[in-house]
Amino acid sequence: MTINSKYYKKLPNGQWKVYIQRFADKQTGKFLYVKPGISRFWDADARMYFNNLFEEISFKDKFNTKCIISKIFPSRETAEVMEEKLLKHFGKEISIEELGFKTPGYTEVRKYNQLKVNKAFNIINGKEEEI
Repeated sequence: MTINSKYYKKLPNGQWKVYIQRFADKQTGKFLYVKPGISRFWDADARMYFNNLFEEISFKDKFNTKCIISKIFPSRETAEVMEEKLLKHFGKEISIEELGFKTPGYTEVRKYNQLKVNKAFNIINGKEEEI
């Protein structure tokens, strides 16, 4: 795999980014899952890049992944609070059996629900509380 240096640029001044990744079936394109998370890197796709680079089985091996929203927060702590709101909003985590593999971050994977994705845009932007 070629190293892509764009993924190594970190956010300044202790900032962190909250993101939501969407996972789609590679054959049908159907949206299956979302994964809220946090990163200290500028590019929210860095999480999927590093997962693919370092893990035997990665999210990118199994799905077409796309960051559908991201927002910068002033600190890791504030990003973690938002990540927890999003995880709670999206509901129950997916089992390893349903996902079909185990890789770092698998416990943050949730079923895709377009109405919840729509509401998550408001939550991450501070316009609406989680359900």
